[in-house]
Amino acid sequence: MKIYDLKLKNNIILGSSKYPSPSIFLKCVKNIRADMITVALRKIGDNPRKFYKTLEKTGCKILPNTAGCFNEKDAINTALMCRDIFETNFIKLEVIANKKNLAPSAKGTIKASEKLLKLGFKVLPYTNDDISFCRELIKVGCKVIMPWGSPIGTGQGLVNIKKLKKIRDSFKDITLILDAGIGRVSHACQVIELGYDGILLNSAVALAKKPENFAQSVYDAVRAAEKSLKAGPISISSKAIPSTTFKGMAFQK
Repeated sequence: MKIYDLKLKNNIILGSSKYPSPSIFLKCVKNIRADMITVALRKIGDNPRKFYKTLEKTGCKILPNTAGCFNEKDAINTALMCRDIFETNFIKLEVIANKKNLAPSAKGTIKASEKLLKLGFKVLPYTNDDISFCRELIKVGCKVIMPWGSPIGTGQGLVNIKKLKKIRDSFKDITLILDAGIGRVSHACQVIELGYDGILLNSAVALAKKPENFAQSVYDAVRAAEKSLKAGPISISSKAIPSTTFKGMAFQK
């Protein structure tokens, strides 16, 4: 999966929050074969040294995020701090509109994206499934878009598949990563079958009863979905098509 000028071997990005323990987190990273993990800046406040050591053990590239920011100014300031701390220009941009469903703010995200791009950042904005929202982000220069499948942490999966497909069909040259809402491995398969380049998930893995096993199952499911697409699945038809011809059958003219 390509995000700006960076090529990742694996198209599954893993979040770093809510795991029962650092050791389980590391097992999940290993089982999902993650090349990149996303980290919220406030996460390092609990025990910086211990958390940094855990991050180093993963061997993964770090994608800082601006989780918890409810306006453009806070998101930009957080991104600037992330760049200094993690020494990367990549930023997963989250500008949240409200606490009720943690939906992204279109206005705040677009404005923050435009300013951060001018500051040299490689912005990966979190969006909903509104195609107009995505289009405006592309206009300001974003080369990666991260639409949600459903609200963060809900596990509802892909609520508006038609809208997500329309986004994919409309922006063929843009890297699309499904962000938020995945709760089952079947949801991950749907993302790949829609033609999305990758997925980002956190809660689905971290809050599973056996996170490391779930991480492995997600990896296997995504690889299976990719293999099935290469095999050339049948076209979808609105009409029934018999698998056996009626020619020569009894009672048929």
